[in-house]
Amino acid sequence: MDLENKFSYHFLEGLTLTEDGILTQGNEQIYIPPKELGVLIVLLESAGHVVLKDMIIESVWKNIIVSDESLTRCIYSLRCIFEKIGYDRCIETIYRKGYRFSGQVFKTKRNEDNTSDYSIAIFPFTTSVNTLDPLILNQELVQNISNKKIDGLYTYPMAATNFCNDHISQNSFLRRFKPDYFVTGRINQNNAVKTLYIELIDAKNLFLIASNHLPVDELNNTSQFIIDNILQTVHNPERSVRLAKSDQGYKNHYLSDELLAGKKELYEFTPESIYRAMTIFDGLQNKSDIQTLKTECYCLLAECHMSLALHGKYELELAAQKALELLHYVSDITNVDGKILAIMGLITGLSGQAKVSHILFEQAKIHTTDIASLYYYRALVNFIMKELKRQGFV
Repeated sequence: MDLENKFSYHFLEGLTLTEDGILTQGNEQIYIPPKELGVLIVLLESAGHVVLKDMIIESVWKNIIVSDESLTRCIYSLRCIFEKIGYDRCIETIYRKGYRFSGQVFKTKRNEDNTSDYSIAIFPFTTSVNTLDPLILNQELVQNISNKKIDGLYTYPMAATNFCNDHISQNSFLRRFKPDYFVTGRINQNNAVKTLYIELIDAKNLFLIASNHLPVDELNNTSQFIIDNILQTVHNPERSVRLAKSDQGYKNHYLSDELLAGKKELYEFTPESIYRAMTIFDGLQNKSDIQTLKTECYCLLAECHMSLALHGKYELELAAQKALELLHYVSDITNVDGKILAIMGLITGLSGQAKVSHILFEQAKIHTTDIASLYYYRALVNFIMKELKRQGFV
C-alpha cells in the first residue's frame, strides 16, 4: 500500500476509513491494525465481488508464507470492529472461495504530488421545509460544481460529507481532510418561495469569503457564484491574507474549538457558565490576530454582559453600557457575517435601540445560515421589552 497517495473510503452509514487505519463514525474512532487494514482494503477495492483467499494473502503478506488461519483471524477481528459500531454482516464468507464486502462504499483519492490545487466540501444544508429533501439539493450542487471541471478544483463527494450535519462532525471533517474551502447553507420558505442561503468559508482561517441567497431552483447560478469567489480568492490571495497567514491554519482550528466551547458555556445560561464563557472569549481575542474571530469574541462578550443582566447580576443599563463599549471594536459592519449581525441586534434591542435593532436583524436575515439563533435573539428582545413595559420600566 503506497502511503504517498492519500485516500479515504466513505460508507453510506456515515463511516469513514482513512489510509492511516482510523475508522470514524461521528465522534467515535477505532484504530484498525496494519494486517487487518490490509485485508479490509483488498476487500473494499473489490466491494461487491468475491476475492479469493489466495489473492488476499498474496496482497497483504506478500512473500511471507502463512496459513489460512492468519487470514481467518483478520476477518474475525474486522467483523468484531464493524459489529461494535452497528455495521454487521458486511463481510461475507463465500464457501471454498473467499470473502466479499457487501456494503456500499465510495473511495476518494488525492495524490500528494499535484492532482488538485485546492478542494471544497459542501456540508449538508438545513431546512424547516418539510416538503423538501435538502440532501437532493446538496447532491445537485456537488454535481454542478464537479461537472464544470475547473482546473485544480477537487470537490468532495456527498458520501464524504453526508453526515457532517453539526459543528462537531464538521470540525472533525475539517481536521482530518483539511479542505481549502467549505460551504454551509440553509433553506427557508417565505410564502411559496424557497430560498437557499449559503456561506462560502476559507477552511484554513475560517474567514467568510462570500454569502448569498438564491432561489433553490437556481443551483447552476449558486454553483457559479461559489466557483467565481473561489477563483477570485485563488488569483487574488491578498483578498484573505489580511485576515490570516496560511501557516496559521492549524492553530486556528484549535481557536475555533475554543470558540465553540465558549458558546456551549454561554448557552448553558447559568451565571457560573456565563462567567466561564467570558473567560474563554476574553482569552481568545488576545490569542488570535484574525479580525473576524476577534470581532465575534467582542460580540459574544457583549452578549455575556446582557445575559448576566437578565440573571440580575448587572443593572440592565450598566450591562448595556459595557456591551456597547465592546461593540465599538466592531467598526465595519459590512465585513461582519450574519451571526454577528444577529448578536448585535440582540444587544441594541435590549439596550432600547429598537430601530437599530430592527435594521440589524433584517440584515442578519439576509446573511445568516443560523436562522434558529436569529429567531431566538429576536424573540428574546421582544419578550424582555414587553416585560419591561408591563412593569413600567420603559
